[in-house]
Amino acid sequence: MTFRRASLRPLTLLALCAAMMVAVVTMLPAPALAHDTLISSDPADGDTLETSPEAITLTYSDNVLEVSPVVRIVDESGETIADIEPTVEGPDVTATLEEPLPAGDYTVQWRVVSSDGHPIEGNLGISVEQDSTDQAAAPSDNGGEDAAASDAGGEQSSAPSAEEAPEQESSSMPILLGVVGGVVVIAALVAFFVLRKRS
Repeated sequence: MTFRRASLRPLTLLALCAAMMVAVVTMLPAPALAHDTLISSDPADGDTLETSPEAITLTYSDNVLEVSPVVRIVDESGETIADIEPTVEGPDVTATLEEPLPAGDYTVQWRVVSSDGHPIEGNLGISVEQDSTDQAAAPSDNGGEDAAASDAGGEQSSAPSAEEAPEQESSSMPILLGVVGGVVVIAALVAFFVLRKRS
């Protein structure tokens, strides 16, 4: 009976170590599947454009799925001006406008399916200073000023979106699992030597 009890003690120790490992792993924060985020857009959120853009390009943190993407342009009164089915190429979603936007303030509403299969949505604001017809009718002697303004607008539109995603922190899961595994190995060695000594 004494030998049986001595044999059971290391087994009990191993069982306790295994239970501790399970408890620690359970308490560790599991690396959640992060949804993709909008990291930039052209035009950028808050841009004021001289004339209507020909297209709106949205760039995400990962390749989005080609599952019913939507880009909708709404004016100040809440009326939908354009409801566009954009094209998807990897992380880039491009919505081409069929007709130029008149002067005014607009909200670009977007909805795509993230690479993890979950739908994500958001919006950004842009402003158009003048109609495309007004720009075409402008005197030719203003060409230099218009070109300079267009260049300035182009530089501004290349700014990153305000919805830029924070950098994702690297997961510490492998390190913690390594520590837990080391504890289990040490406990197993201790149990082995205790059993050998008692036998």
